[in-house]
Amino acid sequence: MCGRYYLERQFMSLDDAEEMRHAARVAERLRVSMKTEGEIRPTDVAPVIAPSREERRPDSFPMQWGFIHPTRGMLVFNTRSETAAEKPMLSSSIDERRCIIPASCYFEWKKTESGKKERYSFRAEDGAPLLLAGLYVLSPGSRLPCFTILTCGAAGSIRELHPRMPVLVPRARAEEWLSPKTDFNGIIRELGVSVAAARS
Repeated sequence: MCGRYYLERQFMSLDDAEEMRHAARVAERLRVSMKTEGEIRPTDVAPVIAPSREERRPDSFPMQWGFIHPTRGMLVFNTRSETAAEKPMLSSSIDERRCIIPASCYFEWKKTESGKKERYSFRAEDGAPLLLAGLYVLSPGSRLPCFTILTCGAAGSIRELHPRMPVLVPRARAEEWLSPKTDFNGIIRELGVSVAAARS
């Protein structure tokens, strides 16, 4: 599960910075407040990378993190990658509405023996920005597209801190992930990058 992530501007490359500017221009045109740095929480509007409908190439857009489940009334901000294809509300998103959420790190909490929760941050071992795999929906109740972060079983030592983690997209496979021609279940099984945890 990923309940919060962090975005630092200095982590972004020149190309990323231009994409951020595009998302900022769209947000300004729509008169919505978008967070381009700092801690991002569910319901916040943040820059998300998705294929442009006009140019058919990746660009960034303001999207809201999470959407209201149509029958349960609860906020959905994470989705298990193993069962995403089975959910009617995401059926059209599996191929047509994939996205990438850029992050400097994400956070998880571990309960200690005393009952308190310790927060840990997870960053790429090579120091590069993390690219989190996601899907977005066009929610009737929102002016913006709404995204959910895909999760998978935690790998390696991360399991000691939390059983789930976001699906991570290597930069070299970003366009492949975004393409509707790429088989969803096939690429989900192959994705992943090494992350390191630190108490924050």
